[in-house]
Amino acid sequence: MSKRLFVTLALALALAGACSSSAKKTVNQVGARASAEAVRAQLKAADLKNGESVRDMKRLNDAIDRLPGGVTVTGLTDKDKDGKDDDGNVQFTVGNQSACLTAHDNGRIDVSNGSC
Repeated sequence: MSKRLFVTLALALALAGACSSSAKKTVNQVGARASAEAVRAQLKAADLKNGESVRDMKRLNDAIDRLPGGVTVTGLTDKDKDGKDDDGNVQFTVGNQSACLTAHDNGRIDVSNGSC
């Protein structure tokens, strides 16, 4: 193999590796965001009764349990044992990319890219 061909091949492999990393990052971000959006959609579609909230631990856990594998969910806490997530922030992570779902007391639910 000539030196020029070797250098060209090495450069092509390096570029392919960079694209693969970028593509993987994009796929992971889309997976994290899609997971958070799926939970958001389930919470918005829920028929909330008097006194129920989009921050109810049972509702959040039920929606999260319906997600496919491969997503790590963190941030659910109920330290005061009132049955509601304490801050409303739930993080969805795929690979090293995350999305944040924020469930507000007033029923609004936001999703953003990045960590909570």
